[in-house]
Formats: sequence, C-alpha cells, structure tokens
Amino acid sequence: MHRSGFVQSLANSAIVLALLAGLANAHTLFVEFSAAGTDMGLNKCIRPFWQSGNSPVMDVTSADLKCRTSDMNWANTDVCPVAAGSTVTLRWNRNKSGSSDVISASHIGPCLVYMAAAESNGDGDAWFKIFESGVDSSSGQWCTTKLIANDGKLDVVIPSDLKPGNYLLRPELIALHGARREGQCQFFPNCAQLQITGSGSAQPAGVALPGYYKATDPGILYAKKSDNSGYVIPGPPVYQPGSGSTSTSSNTTLPVGSSSPAVQASSTSQPVQ
Repeated sequence: MHRSGFVQSLANSAIVLALLAGLANAHTLFVEFSAAGTDMGLNKCIRPFWQSGNSPVMDVTSADLKCRTSDMNWANTDVCPVAAGSTVTLRWNRNKSGSSDVISASHIGPCLVYMAAAESNGDGDAWFKIFESGVDSSSGQWCTTKLIANDGKLDVVIPSDLKPGNYLLRPELIALHGARREGQCQFFPNCAQLQITGSGSAQPAGVALPGYYKATDPGILYAKKSDNSGYVIPGPPVYQPGSGSTSTSSNTTLPVGSSSPAVQASSTSQPVQ
C-alpha cells in the first residue's frame, strides 16, 4: 500500500472510532438508586450490564428487553430492602461512573418503571407498570429532557399495597430520535433487585416484556413533532395502589410548584429534586 493510501486508511479508521465513541457517549445506563433517602451505592443491587455496555435494545422481540443484562440469575446480584409506599430516587448515567452525564439531549422520549415478582424472573406476564412520564403538558418537555436537567434523577413511589417479597424493578428510558423508521426506536432498560417490606397483599396483573411492545405501536414508531402532546406512552396502564389491577392514571410525584395532579398519564411531569 502506498504511504498516502495507508495514511488515508488510518484517517478513515480514526473517523469510524470517533463515530462509535460518539454513539456510546449518547447512550445511558441505570446506575444507582436510593430509597427513603438512603443511598444504596453505585451499581448496588443492579443486575450486571450486558456485553454491549450502554447501547440500546432495538428489537422489541429480544430477551434483552427484560433487563439489558449479562446475568439473569437472581443469586448473583445483591438484594436491597425497600419499604412499600416509599420513594425511590433512580439515577441514570452514560457509563458506570458517578458523574452527572446522563444521556444525549437528542435522545428525547418517555421514562417508564416496571416491577415483577422475583419468582417470575421477568418471564411471562410478569411486568406491571408503576410509573410513566412522557411529554409535560405545560412545558412541552420530554421526560428525558427533564431527567438531564435533574442530573439523571427521577423519583418514583413503590406501590404501598404490594405483597412483601422479592421483586425486580425495571426502569426504562425510550429514545425516539430515530423512531420515525420501524425498528429504530431505542430502549434503555435495566433491572434492580429489591426486597419489598410491608403488610400489603396486592399482586398486580402484568404483561410480558418482550411480548407486549410491538414495533408499530404508536409510541414506538413515532415521528416527533413541534407539538408532541398527543404522544401515547407504550405499555400497559400504571398500577394504582388499592385498585387490585391496573388503572389509567399515573403514579407520579408532583413537580415543585404544582397543586393538583396531572390529568393525563401521557403528559405526567417528572418530579424535580
């Protein structure tokens, strides 16, 4: 190879590596959480990240849609105690570090949180939704945009009536920047292992993940608009404590300055710390 060709080849390789690094830096992981103000520690009780690091799942039929993990064995990850009815603060980061670099601002989309009883290990109709936030009806901001402004933190209330026992907690961000084309929506789930304490008896009905999401669902195949208030968040309705099943309302803490709950589940606001 001539020297000029060799130099050009090196330059092309550098460009490819830079592009790959840029893509990785745009993505995210669920890296830690606190419960009732107690910090559980970085990566504590969170199932190991999969071999592709912070890359998204893009196939709604993939088993990786459950937890984006390299190890689905319950015994290999610690279990953190959390009281039913308590608030957990979840935090995302572009890597496994404690920095506040969350996700690329271009990766707009909703935030969702599911749970599943441990005995299911996420298989079958196990996943019930406890939180969702899409587009804020007043500001027009996506949940991911608010998440970035809040250093990657999101408050979620564990249902107060859950039957005590071990559960998987599955926070998920969905990025819609490429979702106008089928198969280009990006999913960022991860799972934590919790021991729920309390005196409840509820065992909410669930759905299968993968299985419930379809590539053509209106919240998955979606072209962002100047007004996204009509966006429909994927998945089942949010479970409401005391309902015994599922409900169309969202389980979310009010943002600072609010005096009444959000009306539409598709436009609930992310709490501000």
